[in-house]
Amino acid sequence: MNVVLLGLPNVGKSAVLNRLTGSNYIISNYPGTSIEILNTEFKIGNQNITLFDTPGIYSLFSDRDEAQMIRKFLQDNHIDLIIQVVDAVDLERNLVLSYELKDLGHPFLVLLNQIDRVRMMGQAIDTKRLSRILEVPVLPFSANSGEGVTELLDVLGNQKFFCRVEEGGEKIRRVYLDRSFVCSGDCSHCLSDHGVCPVASDELIRTQKARETAMAVSQQVHPARKHWLDKAERWVDQPVLGTFLLLGIAYLGFVILLQFINWSEGPLTAALEPVGQAIESWLLAVLPGSYVGRVLARAIPEGLVIPFTIIMPAMLMVSFLMAILEDTGLLPRYSVALERFGRLFGISGQAIIPLSLGFGCRTPAVLATRIMPNEAQRFITVTLLSIVIPCAATVGIMAMVVSAFGASLLVLVTTMLVTMLVLGSILSRLMPMEHEFIYELPPLRVPIGSNVWDKIKIRFSGFFTEVLPLLLIMSIIIRALMESGFFALFQGMESFTRTLFGIPSEAFIAVLITVFQRYLAPLVLLNIPLTPREATIAISMIALSLPCLPVMVMTIRELGVRRLVQILGMGFATSFTVGVLLNILLPV
Repeated sequence: MNVVLLGLPNVGKSAVLNRLTGSNYIISNYPGTSIEILNTEFKIGNQNITLFDTPGIYSLFSDRDEAQMIRKFLQDNHIDLIIQVVDAVDLERNLVLSYELKDLGHPFLVLLNQIDRVRMMGQAIDTKRLSRILEVPVLPFSANSGEGVTELLDVLGNQKFFCRVEEGGEKIRRVYLDRSFVCSGDCSHCLSDHGVCPVASDELIRTQKARETAMAVSQQVHPARKHWLDKAERWVDQPVLGTFLLLGIAYLGFVILLQFINWSEGPLTAALEPVGQAIESWLLAVLPGSYVGRVLARAIPEGLVIPFTIIMPAMLMVSFLMAILEDTGLLPRYSVALERFGRLFGISGQAIIPLSLGFGCRTPAVLATRIMPNEAQRFITVTLLSIVIPCAATVGIMAMVVSAFGASLLVLVTTMLVTMLVLGSILSRLMPMEHEFIYELPPLRVPIGSNVWDKIKIRFSGFFTEVLPLLLIMSIIIRALMESGFFALFQGMESFTRTLFGIPSEAFIAVLITVFQRYLAPLVLLNIPLTPREATIAISMIALSLPCLPVMVMTIRELGVRRLVQILGMGFATSFTVGVLLNILLPV
């Protein structure tokens, strides 16, 4: 049995899926979390069910990529039931999609999610009357509390759903799901080609029906309960006060991140240094006087202590802060607050969502750019992600380089901001701007601890599966190259790199290593003697350089090879330009 979850953005489809199946898909309090059609399988009695979670859409007949993808999916697959997840707090707007599904003639049921919030607002929804009007089952539900889960499982297990399919329903379905269909307004053309007019129930009629239905089934039964979040929401949503509050929260987040790294570094180093020394002593004893012994004795402790003392705390705190911003509903408010500022970069404020996710890991952030309103803004956002935004692991290593050599954090941050502004401005002038975007702000909510914890686990798991093994391997390779005298081969470049960038040739090699993984490059810097000026220039060039291999693969998948080549060219140009300018501007 194939079941599809369908609904507007941010109505809780992924939360419903997690409730039904026990999965751990990431759910967030902002539109656009689901950007692919995901599926999971579970069993009710003897009934095998495949449940599909779809991106949020406002209309099946929209020209947006998400709607086209869902139409094609419904057309190409046998679907037994559509579950429309409805935000019960905003019933009228959600019912427009309900009437679209009814016109489609496909079996579906309505799941009134967030019914607990409706009661808190002092309202009641007559689900039986709504069921009679729509002629489909209507179930009250709460993904947060679990209310309605048993009833929904009972409906699915016994297949207690129905939908009235009028004569010609199959023709309507075929025409509506036809990806090539574009309404010309000439009904005679559709009647002659299809035998039915797909605009008979147009958007205005559905909107009117939705309004009348919502008024007929909803009523205020008692005054709404006052909640401190309502007052906080009014403050945050004010244009001026809200912007300052959001900037203050962002500043507080960065302070917490840096303080957490500084606070954890001491105890972790104290705990791990004896382990590193024990490993070094054991390897030197097992492989005395050998080249391999010297390499492993230095590389393995370095490859373990650095990740656990710097990168692990950074990734952990970034994952936590991102989960809080997402689940409270603050993240989309940054989109609105930064809309005007974002225009300087040629992007809408909506780009703050993938750009913020990039501080955790840039690979899924590239995927998240699908929420951007057009291809031009998506390319600009991916370019800024690839060149300017450092992931959590990179932030940790950069912090260690700054601390180890006394590099200027002010110069580094200023350079990154100026580069983002200049690069975004240039790209915005080269690429056409398209339609405006209307923002949808979710209500402020108190984060659910289990959801925050699940997000931290999912995002932080990459430390053990990707970051730690890569750092350990690269630490061994870099130490082997240093012990073998390989870097001495580049001494002929010394005058070139000194004159042009003001850094030694070994530091320039670190810049080139960013093509593999950006957070690996600073490992080279940590093994060379650098002045504060040299460290500042080198770490700035690394911070503003090339996308790593995983980001390259994702960019090819999402935008194509041509776009990746353009981004790589801009990455090289940006990194080298930054190095030259800092060499000119920074005092010797």
